[in-house]
Amino acid sequence: MLILSQLTFAQTSPSIYEAEILKNPNRGGKDTREVNAVLEFGKETLKITSRRKKEIFKEFKYSDIKYIEHSYSKTPLVTAATRTAVLALLTGLPLFFSENEKHWLTLGTDSDFAVLKIENDNYRLLKMEFLVRNFEVINVNENR
Repeated sequence: MLILSQLTFAQTSPSIYEAEILKNPNRGGKDTREVNAVLEFGKETLKITSRRKKEIFKEFKYSDIKYIEHSYSKTPLVTAATRTAVLALLTGLPLFFSENEKHWLTLGTDSDFAVLKIENDNYRLLKMEFLVRNFEVINVNENR
């Protein structure tokens, strides 16, 4: 009996993920910032709220969402020029540096949108949250 009630609670509680939403605090200005946010997948809506205060940045009804796009890019942690300089000055051997992935989630309705920077370990979970709600997530590779 206890197990059944816990399963019921787990199914009704919203899924929550951390992200950063792009916001422009100055209307019409050029000062876009990444603001700490929380995505809350409720029964009927997706809420994007502040991680620090009780503020709802955006709220979308699932029935209003028209598109969801996941994009990512890999950027080197060290530039090619730096690698060449270190190579020439120190060892003469090629140096290998890892690349940093950045993941973005863009979703929109007919009248609103949100651009979110999502954490590397959350993007697969977020994609699945939308897939179980019958949304197609468009994947875009931004590497050139």
